Amino acid sequence: MTKDKWIEDIEELALELPKRHKNLFFYKKEEEFYEEIEGLKNNIDNHDSYEIAVNLGKIVASFRDAHTSLSLPVRLLYPMELYWFKDGIYVTHTLEEYKEMLNCRITRINNIEIEEIINILSEIVSYENQWLLKSQLPKFLPAVEILYGLEIIDDFGSLELTCEDKNGIEKTLEISPLSIKEVREKLKLSSIDKINLTLCEKSSDKYYWFEYLENLKTVYFKYNACRNMDEINVYDFCDKLIKFIEEKNVEKLIIDFRNNFGGDSRLLDPFIEYVKSSKTINNKGNLFVIVGRETFSSALLNVFSLKENTKAIFVGEGSGGKPNCYGEVERFSLKNSGLTVCYSTKYYKIIEDDDLPSFIPEIMVELEIKNYIEKRDPCLERILAWNSCKI
Repeated sequence: MTKDKWIEDIEELALELPKRHKNLFFYKKEEEFYEEIEGLKNNIDNHDSYEIAVNLGKIVASFRDAHTSLSLPVRLLYPMELYWFKDGIYVTHTLEEYKEMLNCRITRINNIEIEEIINILSEIVSYENQWLLKSQLPKFLPAVEILYGLEIIDDFGSLELTCEDKNGIEKTLEISPLSIKEVREKLKLSSIDKINLTLCEKSSDKYYWFEYLENLKTVYFKYNACRNMDEINVYDFCDKLIKFIEEKNVEKLIIDFRNNFGGDSRLLDPFIEYVKSSKTINNKGNLFVIVGRETFSSALLNVFSLKENTKAIFVGEGSGGKPNCYGEVERFSLKNSGLTVCYSTKYYKIIEDDDLPSFIPEIMVELEIKNYIEKRDPCLERILAWNSCKI
């Protein structure tokens, strides 16, 4: 990629994105966008290809449309999985050689305070509220090329990670990068902290499944994606679930959307209609819905349908999706770099308040690191211990 080729791609982005997007400048001023485009073109000689790509990503992310983003090339990762808990960003999974940092809170990266790292990384994430930022930012942090493009690291070598254990003792480790393929394979094989999963963490590879809590006459229905599985589609699965609920005289139903990033909201409509008409399930205290930072797009449409049509009690965090938002994603690729640009083609208005950033449940429950270490699900615990006096 020569500088001239990059300038062609920058100009293509500047021409095509405003033309294709439903309403690109709903948040950001048009003149600001073109000033940033010209600024990047004028400084092209001061950046290498990785930095140019990341700066383009920052421009696209600044529109604050979670469905509009630039897919950045990442080939190397630091082998760790992270989660932003109520009490900080922690390492939740890693390789045996780095087990010292497991369940520790990150305090610095290459001697940069984590608060500054968060501020820098926030510029590359397409998000509409803080809950989606909390969901997505930890996924960017191990990406070597992105950290390099943001000038958090100077080369593609090892990373100096400083973290704090449960006793407040700091430790610093050198973490070496691996290819994405290696990281995925090795983390999958690593058994560190991947045992004794909570109910909501089970069968994460399935789009939907349910489990019967017989002693409580309660069905827990995990809905991870608004998409059909090959082995059984959503309609047939829900028919099977309805039959089970009726035959077992189930008294309570829990629908968990907290990891559902969307798809096609219409797939669940027949099941929502059943729930709405159920004289047993559709009562206060008999129907619960769990939402969270990854409840997004079509999944949020299902959540609002349940809110409007049932007596469900909602538990969890704020949704990553904004209730009224742009969506219905289309894509195009920049002709020289091949970078993919995702953009919104439709505006979804499901409530009156256009400015409401997130769906907030009645019972707010944020996950803390101690819950994770103790393998406890505070959302499920609150629901199973529910009585009308606590609402």
